[in-house]
Amino acid sequence: MNKSTPGFADVLIGLQYGDEGKAKVIDLIADNYDIIARFNGGANAGHTIETDAGRVALHQVPSGIFYKDKLLYIGSGCVVDLCKMVKEIRGVNDLGISLKDRLFVSDQASIVQPHHILVDIHTGGTIGTTKNGIGPAYADKALRMDDDRLLNIKIGDLLDDPNLFDSVRKNLETAIKRYGEKNYNVEQALTDMHDALESLTPYIQRDTLFLQKQVEQGKTVLFEGAQSSMLDVTRGLVPFVTSSNTVASAAFVGGDIPVKFHRKTIGVAKAIMSRVGNGPFTSELGGDASEQYCMESDIHNKDYEHTTFNTDTLLQSDKPLDVGIALRMLGNEYGTVTKRPRRIGTLDLVQLAFVAKLNGIDEIFLNKCDLLVDFAKTKAATIPLVTGYTLDGKSIDYIPGSNAAYRRVVPVTHQVAAFSEDLRIIKQKKDLPKALLALLKKIENQTGTALLGIGTGAKRDEYVLFTE
Repeated sequence: MNKSTPGFADVLIGLQYGDEGKAKVIDLIADNYDIIARFNGGANAGHTIETDAGRVALHQVPSGIFYKDKLLYIGSGCVVDLCKMVKEIRGVNDLGISLKDRLFVSDQASIVQPHHILVDIHTGGTIGTTKNGIGPAYADKALRMDDDRLLNIKIGDLLDDPNLFDSVRKNLETAIKRYGEKNYNVEQALTDMHDALESLTPYIQRDTLFLQKQVEQGKTVLFEGAQSSMLDVTRGLVPFVTSSNTVASAAFVGGDIPVKFHRKTIGVAKAIMSRVGNGPFTSELGGDASEQYCMESDIHNKDYEHTTFNTDTLLQSDKPLDVGIALRMLGNEYGTVTKRPRRIGTLDLVQLAFVAKLNGIDEIFLNKCDLLVDFAKTKAATIPLVTGYTLDGKSIDYIPGSNAAYRRVVPVTHQVAAFSEDLRIIKQKKDLPKALLALLKKIENQTGTALLGIGTGAKRDEYVLFTE
């Protein structure tokens, strides 16, 4: 009896605080795989791809949509908003892309119920959640039951037992009473959820060994991580984390295949860092003042900044906060889902090296290198890099395990030469500016990890791959 040669699974994750451009890299390398799979998160993920038809934001559907021969899989580690999934599928269809017989959703994935969103709206403000109910859905996975109410409802359970809609109703009515909601249309919410489940039924995969069988038969998988490693619910700094495990090893729990199929791990970072919401950010331009400014997102939003400030003037300022605002404007660093201003910081090589070691990263892809040119317009005309940490007067090479300690970290900053060349027109490594090549070499040396390539612009074809 001849047996197929098994396939393998590679894992791609973000290495910073999110928004590193993971979807761009997946779109770039997806042709090397048979299946693109999600293993964590839900509609709080905003993966954006620039196309000739405009920008496409994917929240739950894996990012390999433009490769029509690729299968797409949403694993059991994800939490699925049925109504938003239907809307997203229709949006992809409007692009002329069919997901029929391509998209498979594990029936073991938990459902984001209406009460989860309601709870998130009322409780997620301090953390700065996207109000999509993701945290409450993951919390209910752990709670399981509240007296006679089933809190965690999986897609397959709801398909096999429509009576569970009674639990959905009870959960919602309990939340409505708890938060004093007025004029909430419970019947409409349940009808919308029922209709969405019916629409999604053709995409639901009932074989709980589906993905493993695919790999055993020789198929190759690229796991796409949502959010990023620094926001891992276990290894990140509580409470300023996401609600799922985002580290690479989580792919083999929420992605539904055993770890023996793992081949390599790819990390994605960006040359100018950003962070949404509160939490320690050692390399932040403007420090605490920037954090406070960005959290006032109802005032300091995208429209406000673009009608108030001149980027050339800000870049010449002596105030790091002003430089950060300019870089945010020039890099369009506003939340994909929330539209909030992202806090801006310089590239932190200590953190990058730590996260690369934590996840066993084999290759790094560095996005937004084209935006480094803006440092040439600053007074110093150099690019700052964080190359060292001191904590309470001692040098450290790791991320502290508490918020309080990480906020006490003092960064050691090193200035490297800036450049003014337009990277968007460059396609080969040998044509990159010498100053940039020196910077990239420094990144490889400090992280001990090879660079797979760099992003040189927002469009799909704006990148340089580093091949031997």
